[in-house]
Amino acid sequence: MPARIEVISGFGEKAPAAIYVQTTNKSGQTVRLLLDAGGSLEGLPDKGWNIPDNLDAVLISHDHQDHIGGLPDLDKQIPVYATPQVQPYLPKQLTVQTLPNKGTIEIVGIAVTTGNAGHSFGGVWIHLGIDNGLFYSGDFCKESELFPFDPPPTADIALIDASYGLYDVPQSRSKQAIRHSLSQTQPNLFPVPQSGRALELAMWFHSQTIDNGQDIDNGQCFDNWVLGKDCIQPNAVLTSPKGLFTTYAEQALVTMTPPPFNDSAHIILCGDPEGFSGDAGRLIDSGHCHVIYTGHLPAHAKTAVANDEAHFIRWNVHPTISDQATLIEELQCSYCLPLFTKINDLSEWQRRLGDTIIDTPIIEY
Repeated sequence: MPARIEVISGFGEKAPAAIYVQTTNKSGQTVRLLLDAGGSLEGLPDKGWNIPDNLDAVLISHDHQDHIGGLPDLDKQIPVYATPQVQPYLPKQLTVQTLPNKGTIEIVGIAVTTGNAGHSFGGVWIHLGIDNGLFYSGDFCKESELFPFDPPPTADIALIDASYGLYDVPQSRSKQAIRHSLSQTQPNLFPVPQSGRALELAMWFHSQTIDNGQDIDNGQCFDNWVLGKDCIQPNAVLTSPKGLFTTYAEQALVTMTPPPFNDSAHIILCGDPEGFSGDAGRLIDSGHCHVIYTGHLPAHAKTAVANDEAHFIRWNVHPTISDQATLIEELQCSYCLPLFTKINDLSEWQRRLGDTIIDTPIIEY
């Protein structure tokens, strides 16, 4: 099957995800697919890319803004495939079809295999059965204690999340940094993705308490935490199909009963992650919280951090360079394109990850 892959958005920078794939199916029919349809990370109405013509289907990896925010511009007749957990976050006018959390279906004559990506609730990687396989990771993480990562099948071509670039600091270091950054005089506000690290952070904070609610290491109080109503709650995960959460998470979540949300809790976890809206936006505007960002920083957040009005401590929800290397080895790919990051020095990337690394937004074979 001849194929053309074009990274419309997400090549060479942290940007909305939009990958166009044109190929032929087993009947010889031309098939045009779009993998993800992201919106602006800066809260702008312009997503920064154009939807291709004559699409046969759109496949969505997960429900974060930079992967679904462009869907309102999509013709409602085009089928959009997403997992059951992602579907509630999609525009209501769309023609939505179900993508399995783990398994294989046929879409327009192309075998599509999915598996848990370890990044968010119901988020998946996507493998297309064209030639020797095309793998798209969406956003993935191998360090999550809440969401599993399923080993993918091999693929000749891989498009992988490299949002952190060459960063290689493990989650254990992030946890240590967060412990020491908490204010004891102000509420600590964490703007977080509602279906991703929100519950994972809550689960970790909960795990740090002992019977008297004190931190195991230094006596710091961790039990006074709240989780925004817009965030995935423990019961929603526990009542979902087996395989969408880890065994560790199952044991931890049954012990968690989030208290009612209040603005004065010691630790506040709520959306949205960029702090534009929701309870996070409201509390940032109020000025009474110690703000700690743990993910992507839009312009206003970068300014706040630079002016010491907020803090940044990364909580790994994307892969370190070591985990990128592990995935490439699992895939046994001939060509690998890192997405959502700058590739300033291709030779350094190839030194770290191997000669399979390429830096072109268009692949034809």
